[in-house]
Amino acid sequence: MARFSLVLVSLALALLSSATPMPHSASVPRDATKLAYDEVAKRIIAYDAHGTHLGFVKHESIQSKRDGGACSALSSDDVQKLPGWDTLNQKARDNWGTGSRKVVTNDKDLPEQPAQVCAEDAGDMTINGDPQCTTQSQTLDTTVTGTNGTATVSQTTGTKYSSSQTVSQWLPLPSERPSRSQSGSPKIANMTEATSLTATFTNTLSNTETSESNQQTTQTVAIAVPKDSTCGVSFDVTTCTTQGSGQVPFVATGWVWFEYDKKTKGHYKWALNIDDILSNKDDRSTFMKFNAQVSTDTNGEYEATC
Repeated sequence: MARFSLVLVSLALALLSSATPMPHSASVPRDATKLAYDEVAKRIIAYDAHGTHLGFVKHESIQSKRDGGACSALSSDDVQKLPGWDTLNQKARDNWGTGSRKVVTNDKDLPEQPAQVCAEDAGDMTINGDPQCTTQSQTLDTTVTGTNGTATVSQTTGTKYSSSQTVSQWLPLPSERPSRSQSGSPKIANMTEATSLTATFTNTLSNTETSESNQQTTQTVAIAVPKDSTCGVSFDVTTCTTQGSGQVPFVATGWVWFEYDKKTKGHYKWALNIDDILSNKDDRSTFMKFNAQVSTDTNGEYEATC
């Protein structure tokens, strides 16, 4: 019997020595959709969607993605509010069963696999009704006198945009509302034209922020003036007000950990990639909605009245 045991041990050692070693990587492989944490070896193991081992991820070499700009940490409560949470939860059950476990994001022991929610471009603003416009004639404070049939003046033409955004539905995640976040560029319309404004939002109900975009230009132009005549210079100013509404999408990204009370498939801690499992962005998005009042001031061409 002792001899038989020795043969078994020798065979096991031979199999281990002939096995292909798993590669080590400084970052999570691109096609990894699942991770496991080996608490004994203190290392992370990456797997693809079919459960194939992709290698070990070096635990110390990955830099944590820090909060900043339009991103905030996604809490475990927040991830369970995502539209696609049921899909994530069911994927975990399919992989590792229904045993007792905790849902964890941004595990302090695993800072290299963060979960965040980030603001994206606000997209096109919906215009509610037709713009309300008025046109008035304005006169320069100075007069021009022609000596050779022309006079030059400094002319400012084009449109200046101003938008006031008021939050009508604040963002229910993250749980701690971010103080400020840069949206993308909500597109607004002026008659048949369109422009974009870079807007700043505060995730607080009824809070109003104002954004401006001055697209007026100033140039020197020649105006025909009869010889020895004195002329006043006038121009039309068209002011329009438009009511609109829009929404700023916040999209979840990163990893959610399922930390089991008992080992399942050889590990206590398993993670799913939010971006991969919820490939439809709508399933990992939530929205902050706003109403807007957009004003435009458009200066027309200058004319001389003699």
